[in-house]
This record gives sequence, structure tokens and C-alpha cells, in this order.
Amino acid sequence: MDIKPGSHIYFMGIGGTGMAAVAGLCQEAGYKITGSDMPMYPPMSTMLEELKIPVKSPYAAENFSVSKADVVVVANALSRGNVELEALLRSGTYYTSFPALTGKLFLSKRTSIVVSGTHGKTTTSSLLAHVLFELGEDPGFIIGGIPRNFPRSFRLGTGKTFVIEGDEYDTAFFDKGPKFLHYHPNHLIVNNIEYDHADIYASVEAIEAQFEKVCALVPATGAIMANWDDPRVANLIKRNNFQATVVKVSTLGKNLDADVSLISYEAKELTRGEQLWTAKIRTKTWSDLTIETTLSGSHMLANVTQVVATIESLFTKGQLKQKPSAKDLAKAILDFKSVTRRLDHLGAVRDIDVFEDFAHHPTAVGLVIEGFKAVYPKRRLLVAFEPKNATSRRNIFQKDYVKKLGLADRVYIGPSPEDKRIAEDQRMNVKDLAKDIGKKAGAFDSNDDLLNSMCKDILPGDAIIFMSAGSFSGIQYKLIENLRKS
Repeated sequence: MDIKPGSHIYFMGIGGTGMAAVAGLCQEAGYKITGSDMPMYPPMSTMLEELKIPVKSPYAAENFSVSKADVVVVANALSRGNVELEALLRSGTYYTSFPALTGKLFLSKRTSIVVSGTHGKTTTSSLLAHVLFELGEDPGFIIGGIPRNFPRSFRLGTGKTFVIEGDEYDTAFFDKGPKFLHYHPNHLIVNNIEYDHADIYASVEAIEAQFEKVCALVPATGAIMANWDDPRVANLIKRNNFQATVVKVSTLGKNLDADVSLISYEAKELTRGEQLWTAKIRTKTWSDLTIETTLSGSHMLANVTQVVATIESLFTKGQLKQKPSAKDLAKAILDFKSVTRRLDHLGAVRDIDVFEDFAHHPTAVGLVIEGFKAVYPKRRLLVAFEPKNATSRRNIFQKDYVKKLGLADRVYIGPSPEDKRIAEDQRMNVKDLAKDIGKKAGAFDSNDDLLNSMCKDILPGDAIIFMSAGSFSGIQYKLIENLRKS
């Protein structure tokens, strides 16, 4: 179906990060937008209010029927049995998913830069969009988080390029393929491949098969920025004859003969709660490029290296207005203010620093802790971890969590929400996890119990990192309040 300019598009499940961003993008492009969802919370609820997009809540059959929409976009969170979805199916109204809509309306007409991988998608795509903007390219973008260099997580832009996160999670109840297969990639970043999304993928091989599909979509005129230090990514490229140019990127400096390589780095404290990492990245266009960034950790430098490789590839392919200077590129990277919940410094009270991070996969947990320890080797680090998402609520990564969380000096594990869709013998048992870590770890029946225990343990000079894909019940902010009162 062709979606005519000015059509009324109704977003069913509009409160999701991706759905809200695409809804805003469509409104910016001149479409009439309405939607529905269950009761919503910031930041998406706030953003939709600011955009003055009408949202009905909760779901109800009459919500859709009175909207008289031309097109309905169905969120992947909705499944058969939802009363509003069933009303849609009875009506015969044309419906689609937000990845398919995004691909059709925006990405197919631009130079689509898709950022994929198990880790680093949000930071890499945000940094890339920021750098392109600072270089005068006026990109469009959709970010799966809150980028601090832009007022919102989406932008239409007028330039050739459009940056989007390429998620391998499924698309909708009627389309169980990955979202990124809808994104018409011209340039594709493959950051890394690990096992994740245990609720829909049985093995890492099943995930690899999806990355193989998206790589095969990149045209011969495009490029794949492949993390050559990730064995699964490198092997995927080696065993296929993809038509696109393959740019080998050594994100950790393990392959200095790659096309773009991180060759050295060092880190120091810049101000309280803020770090400065200095790195050299070997390129063909700028030779050894020196960059500085306040992003913390070698994994963040890996993201930066991928962005540098992509900018170089875009220039080489003639898809930038002009050759960026090394000075302008380095300045844009330094000026990047990151994304919310990426080692955010929430405050310092009584010589105690409190941070929060989105880390939930064991690899990300370990990298955040290692990055912090590299800058503050003598500080005692307390880590609170909440197993919140579909994978961390399972015990499949229990041994990995033991190893990675064990890098901290003290570990506090919040309760894992009961999910009856997960077989009982596959559910995360937080008490077993704490026991396996050892005496420095504790598991708690509630987040408030965790907070009370932490308050008894904290000493001046400590640093605390709260790690969760959810809200952690806001106890990170309650901790700061308690410290100020005591």
C-alpha cells in the first residue's frame, strides 16, 4: 500500500522507545499521528506530550474504531488477544510494523547507515549522528535511547544520510524476522555478535544467521564495517562472499593490519565523576588520528573506532559533501555528550559517587566495571545489579554473571521478576548467583531491602554503579537522598 502524504497513521503501542520515535518522525514529515498504549512513563510519555500527539489509554476496541486511521502501526509488544488489536484485524484496515514503515517512508530514499550488534548500538548510532551533524551533513536518525546532543531521539534531517539502530529482535506478531531486515542498509556496522534475546533465539548460531541475512542486503556500492576483533563477526564475513565492500575494523587493537585500527589509549579522571580517554586510531585518510572522549571504557573506544571507520567509508564512497579534517572529526567526537544511562554520574555525596548504567548482558557488565577500575584502581566499587530483561531473567548466563559481577568489590543483586513463560529450571535464581560469587555478594527479596543493606555498607571514598535494563525502582535516587540526609 502507498501511504499518501498527510495520511492519518495510528500507532498501536506508541509508548515504546522505537514506536514513539517513529511516530515523532512521521509527524515531522507531515503525517497526522495518533496512538494508544497502556499507562506510560517518562521519557516517552513526556516526549509524546511535548509533541502534542493524542494518546488513548488503556487499550480498548473503541480507541481504534473512532480513530478512522488510514494506516495502523502495530508494536511488537502486542500479541493476539489484545482487544484493540482484535478490533483492528476485524476492520480490514491496512496495518504494518514500525520497522517496515520506517524502511518504506524514510530509509529507502536515503543513504541508510544501520548500526547492528549485540552491544553498543545506541551509543554508536548516537555518536555517528552527532559527528555527521557537526560535519555539516544534516543527517536523519532514530536512536533507541536519549542522546544528549539532540533534543529528541529522532530527526528527519535534509541530508543524504540516515542513521538507525539495527535491532535483531523480532518485528511484530505477524513478522517474526529481525527489525534490521527492513532497513535497506547502504552502510552497515556490525559491532559484535553474542548470544542474547533468549526468549526468541535458541542459540547464537540462530542469531548469526540473521546477521548473515542483513549483510547480504548491503549493495555492492555500500560497505560493511566489520569488527575484526570479534571472532564471530570475522568468521561470518570470511565464510560469505558479500557483494559490499568489507571494511575490517580492529576495535580493540588486536589486528593492526585491519583497514582501521585502534592502536593505543590511556585514561584519566577529568573532573569528579567524569573520565577522559585519549586514543590513537590508524586510518588511511587521516593516518594516526588522535581523539579524546569522555566515554568510559575500551568498549566505548570500540564504538568510536567504528564511527571513524564509517565516516572514512562514507567519504571514500563519495557520500559526504567534503573530506572531513582530522581536527573537525576529533572535535566532534570530544563534544559528544553520550546517551542517558551510560555510566551516568548521578551525584557525589560525602565523598561517595553514585552512577547508573544500562548494562544487563554479562559482557557489558564486565566492560563497565573494567573501564571504571582502569581509571580508579584504588577505589572500592559497589555494584547493584537488577536482572530485568528477558535474557537476564534466565540462568543461561549465570556463570558469566558470576565472573563479571565478581570484578566488583561488593555486589548487591535485586530480585528477578517472576516470568511464568520461562520454565522453572531455566529461571534466574538470584540467591544461587550471589552464593556462586561469594561472600562479597548478597541477593535481596526487594530493591528496598537491597538499598537498606547498601546504606549500612557504604564508606567515604566508595563508588556505586546501579546496573539495570529497567528502572531499579528508583533506588539509585533514593540512595542519594539518604546520603544527603545522613
